[in-house]
Amino acid sequence: MAEVEQEAKAQLADLVRSRRMELRLSLRGFAAACVDPVAGEGGLIGHGWVDRLEKGMSVTPPQLPELRALAAGLNLALPVVQEAAAAQFMGITPHYANSGEARALVTYAEGMSEAERRQLLAIVEAYDRSRTTR
Repeated sequence: MAEVEQEAKAQLADLVRSRRMELRLSLRGFAAACVDPVAGEGGLIGHGWVDRLEKGMSVTPPQLPELRALAAGLNLALPVVQEAAAAQFMGITPHYANSGEARALVTYAEGMSEAERRQLLAIVEAYDRSRTTR
C-alpha cells in the first residue's frame, strides 16, 4: 500500500490517540466523555473500540451519532472528526486551498449559528467587492 494511503487510513486513529493524550484521558475516561450532544446519549463509544482503533486494529466504522460523540469527547468540531473518519474508512480526503485557511473557515463555520454564518458571508463578500473595485 502506498505511504500516502496509509497516512490517510490512520487519520481518525491518530487524531483520537493524540487528542486523548493531550486531554490526559484514560481509555475509559475518554469513552465516558463521548456523549452524543444531539441525542444526549452516552455509551456509544466503548473503551475497547477506542483501544482497537488506536492500535490500528479492525473496528466498525462510526456512524453519525458516534462521530458526534467522538467530537464531544475530543472537544473538537464535528467536521474535523468527520474528515478524519472519511479519510480512514472511506479513503476520502477533501482538497482545500494550500494555505489551510479555507479548511479552518469551513470548520469554524460549521459551529456557527445561521445568523453568524450569514454575518461571516457578508464580511467575505464585502471584502471581495472592495478588493475588486480597487
